[in-house]
Amino acid sequence: MELWWVDTDPGVDDAWALLMMMGCEHIKVLGISVVGGNVGLEHTLANALRVVDRAPYPVPVHAGAARPLIGGLPDAGFVHGSDGFGDADLPAAVAVAEALPAALALIEASRQHAGQLNVLALGPLTNLALACALDPQLPSRCRRLVVMGGAIGAYGNTRVPSAEFNIGFDPEAAAMVFGRWPGMELVDWELTMAAAPLSTEVDAWLARRSGAAQWLQGITRSTAAFVHGNGFERWSWADPLAALVAISPSTVTEWRHAPVEIALAQGPTRGQTVVDWHGLGEFSGPPVAIAKAIDIAAFHAAMQKVL
Repeated sequence: MELWWVDTDPGVDDAWALLMMMGCEHIKVLGISVVGGNVGLEHTLANALRVVDRAPYPVPVHAGAARPLIGGLPDAGFVHGSDGFGDADLPAAVAVAEALPAALALIEASRQHAGQLNVLALGPLTNLALACALDPQLPSRCRRLVVMGGAIGAYGNTRVPSAEFNIGFDPEAAAMVFGRWPGMELVDWELTMAAAPLSTEVDAWLARRSGAAQWLQGITRSTAAFVHGNGFERWSWADPLAALVAISPSTVTEWRHAPVEIALAQGPTRGQTVVDWHGLGEFSGPPVAIAKAIDIAAFHAAMQKVL
């Protein structure tokens, strides 16, 4: 049984990823830490608790950072809905948050399960940066770190042209984690776009009669309006793709390894993931394992397993 910790900012694609992780037979999610990102922490925490209500076993949820270390991008409520879950007016969760703050909870879990704990980061990296600052040995105790973030070819998805949302929301936190965490596995926005299903396919998945499909359809309605309103042929699902890499790394058909630094200067490159493809040795951080290609059919099949 693999032991995982998920750091997240739900968000509809986060919810789908969490359901994938918690429904996987060979994975046990030991805890969830929540960060402000897609929407404010009040909403991301409430949404994480709602997802845990649908889990097959109890999962502790810990509130983390409400804002970036210094400052980054505005939230993505215009995509996810102002509450992150499509303004679906869902009832409050039965589950309640734990008292221990997210960074401390992650550190404690890593000490209890040293060498066994894996981490999946689906949102801005503020909680992980704080945890690393409090305990610099944290990365050495973790087995894997899978991060959804970045745009390795500088084809971003934010108002900063070269930045991906999770990294651009808190560039300083990302720089800390990229600079300190050896063996990171990166699932970037450009791979997400390459693996995206057709929008009509997703519509058909969400039209199924199962309780999970109906619940996901309700929380994705703002995102669906955004996708269809902009005429997007494909619907990108970043966090479920990262969850698949966590669950089944063999679905990655091509890896590249290179150091990555985060651009921090104010301007059109702030939050960009800059990759040293040529091995020039100018970057101080450890090499990052970058997923360059994935089994797309396996990805789409894995998404549908939760429905």
